[in-house]
Amino acid sequence: MTKLSTTYKDQLSSWLGGKKDFTLLYQATRDGCSAQAFHQKCDHKGATVSVCYNTAGYVFGGYTSVSWSSDGSYKSDQQAFLFKLQAANSSQPQQYPVKTDNLQHTVYHDASYGPTFGGGHDLHPFSSTINKQSNYFQGNGYTNPNHTYNMTGESAATFTGNNLQFTDVEVYQVTECVEPQDETPWRKLPELKQKVLKSELETYAPPGKLNYVNILLLGTVGAGKSSYFNTINSIFKGRITSVARSGSAEHSLTTTYRLYKIKSAESRQPLKVRLCDTRGLEDGLNLDLTDLMAIIDGHLPDRFTFNPSVPVRPDVPGYKKDPTLDDRIHCIAFVVDSTAIDVFPDKILQTFKAVQHRVNVQSLPQVVLLTKVDKACEVVNKDMSQLFLSAAIGGLVEKTGELFGLPRSHVYPVKNYEDELVLDDNVTLPALTSLVQMTRFADDFLNDCQDLDDD
Repeated sequence: MTKLSTTYKDQLSSWLGGKKDFTLLYQATRDGCSAQAFHQKCDHKGATVSVCYNTAGYVFGGYTSVSWSSDGSYKSDQQAFLFKLQAANSSQPQQYPVKTDNLQHTVYHDASYGPTFGGGHDLHPFSSTINKQSNYFQGNGYTNPNHTYNMTGESAATFTGNNLQFTDVEVYQVTECVEPQDETPWRKLPELKQKVLKSELETYAPPGKLNYVNILLLGTVGAGKSSYFNTINSIFKGRITSVARSGSAEHSLTTTYRLYKIKSAESRQPLKVRLCDTRGLEDGLNLDLTDLMAIIDGHLPDRFTFNPSVPVRPDVPGYKKDPTLDDRIHCIAFVVDSTAIDVFPDKILQTFKAVQHRVNVQSLPQVVLLTKVDKACEVVNKDMSQLFLSAAIGGLVEKTGELFGLPRSHVYPVKNYEDELVLDDNVTLPALTSLVQMTRFADDFLNDCQDLDDD
């Protein structure tokens, strides 16, 4: 199975000036990590892209429009560039062009070398033959950034994580895409306008005597939980707002449990839907499963502050020993950074799975909010109207559904308002659609609870 994802292909295509086809020529895990195998598969095949994947979660490589050969010489290629697609657990697409004053040393063609870029070997993954150790190949080359390629500010540490333990090395032939682009969206949305969606939420009333539907936002630090609330709040305020603390930080900016109300600027009344936010999950500082279930089961009041060293107990101030259905969570939204799906932390996933195991017994609905889609796909970054036409985003939705064991229809790609100063329909509509669907699922859950009580 190839490792170059649709997201990566779209990013490379954008750098190469349009949609490209990528045909796998060489793969270390399939063909062996050897210079002989590389040249046998890749020489005289035209333009190629070489991609390295290491055990630290970095994805990097180089492109050359010149065919590889084994003649022991340097080649000039003004179109060549190095790149970084992934750095550890975050998407960091960077392109590094060749320096114009060093074109004669763009790529090195030698029978005993794998794909090698630069006179100073800016990128030299391996030579001769490397045997596999456990789950990786220990590269015997090196990286020397900023010698032949313009990589100012990069070092071996930032480019590769100082890691040449390759889980795989792939080389793809790059050709023009001859197939017409499919303009059929991977998800067809109802022909509903923003006004109709807002009206549905503004007029919504929970079944029975409930006052609110409670939707819990549960995600990692920096995934965009608080930003999602700010996005929804902005939509109903008619302007960009910032109520919940959000931004980039090493640890969670949310330290308490919050039940956020959303007030309509038109009716000046709060919606009957509340978004519930709590501290972001992170390796080593996760909320205890006991704490999470205390939230889900409705034991904790608004603005409850957690003690990271002690799980919640029934004797803590504010603890509700006999919560009502009105206090409980009625839908869980796992908030996930779309750029981190391929390197999702195992410990966090285990926490999510533990929560799912507990709430599946209650038939509590679950969805995934797939955030930062503009950073996961260059096409979407340039034009949010392409969100449901992007094959890369469609692929991420499918992969996320499989990861969480949920139907794809329960995975909602969204972009939060972060850089914008004014509202944008192409940002607003996916966010509104996600909230409408979560509210509908919560309504189904509450109606089912009511039916059980009637029985």
